[in-house]
Amino acid sequence: MEVLDQQGRIITIDQGYQFGDDFFNLLNFIKLPDSLDIGRNSAQQQCDIFYRDIMNYGFVDSHNQHLADNRYDLAAKNLNEINNLSLDPLTGLIKKEFLKRKLISLENDIYLDLISDYSLIMCDLDKFKDINDSFGHSVGDETLSLFGKLILQSIRPSDFAYRYGGEEFLVLLPETNLADAVVVAERIRYAIENRLHIGHYGLNALTAYDLAKESIIDDDKNINDAFFVAKDVTCSFGVANYLENGESDESLFSSADENLYFAKEKGRNCVAY
Repeated sequence: MEVLDQQGRIITIDQGYQFGDDFFNLLNFIKLPDSLDIGRNSAQQQCDIFYRDIMNYGFVDSHNQHLADNRYDLAAKNLNEINNLSLDPLTGLIKKEFLKRKLISLENDIYLDLISDYSLIMCDLDKFKDINDSFGHSVGDETLSLFGKLILQSIRPSDFAYRYGGEEFLVLLPETNLADAVVVAERIRYAIENRLHIGHYGLNALTAYDLAKESIIDDDKNINDAFFVAKDVTCSFGVANYLENGESDESLFSSADENLYFAKEKGRNCVAY
């Protein structure tokens, strides 16, 4: 099986390996989730599954189980630290540095018939430089933070969202064909258009808000409750599919990037595929 060490490195351990005196060092590691581990959304859940797997492999006998129990909390603590290493602190999305590892994993899963296909969504906040220039970098950062939250709310637990650049983002969708990936991209696009706005309530400071358009009050007679929109935030999307691009990551990314360019050429705030 594959585990992550405390530095986030992958270590492969054969199931038949005899740990001996070094066994309990393994409880400082966490089993690496694969594409089928949909439920592994929290540190506690991942640690529970890791602990269960270790017991099922028979690495611990009944005499030593109490020792393993004492290391359980340490394993959970280490997992939290590892997860924090992989996430962009501003958006809560996975860092770009961890993208290549996941692409290799997806290709391996296809080779082993664990999954049949996957798709890629490439997205870019429209005219984000104007937001920084007009409203300041603090408002820009708040916009990115809310954007990351809305992406995570729009995808499945089994999908993987990355911050690819300053205002560029990627979503990997296992077991998803092109048509279904377009539906996901449209769902994200609509969430951003409908809920992400830069503005202020009454005389309060201007910032980015997650606020559905239908709930915005713009009654000038009640200025304290009114929300004044300074800018609606939108995003453009390019979508591509792995199998339809000859099972080539290079072709997949090139196709998604070209489609993103077409989306911007069409006037932005749309999905191209």
